[in-house]
Amino acid sequence: MDDVTIDDFMTGLIATCASRGLSTLSLRGERFFEAMAASYSELDDWASARGGLDVRFVIILDDLYGDSPVVRDAVSRAVQRNLISLDNPEFQDMRIKFGRDEAARLLSDLPGGPDMYEAIASAYLRARQHAAA
Repeated sequence: MDDVTIDDFMTGLIATCASRGLSTLSLRGERFFEAMAASYSELDDWASARGGLDVRFVIILDDLYGDSPVVRDAVSRAVQRNLISLDNPEFQDMRIKFGRDEAARLLSDLPGGPDMYEAIASAYLRARQHAAA
């Protein structure tokens, strides 16, 4: 059974977004955290349906603030691993620091495989669009 950590999840989400040609992801407001929770739900469904994966984290949104400390920590570690930068004055946008080729390499090394991260990223992007509407 393969472990899936929050860092795997974040790397896969970012890499899939990069493979789709996205260069930034917004952290503005609660929508980011709601979308992360939706993508976590997709991961949980994927792991349950296919087996062979042990998801080693949970994304739960704080009732009062609407954020998730687990996600905040994962974003910080993604910066430390040089996957993204938070390069604006308010740190409200994650700038992806690699392109499609590096994204494909990263995705091939993650537990669950590229298709799982494609499903996770699709759930994230759908939730972002729905929240913006």
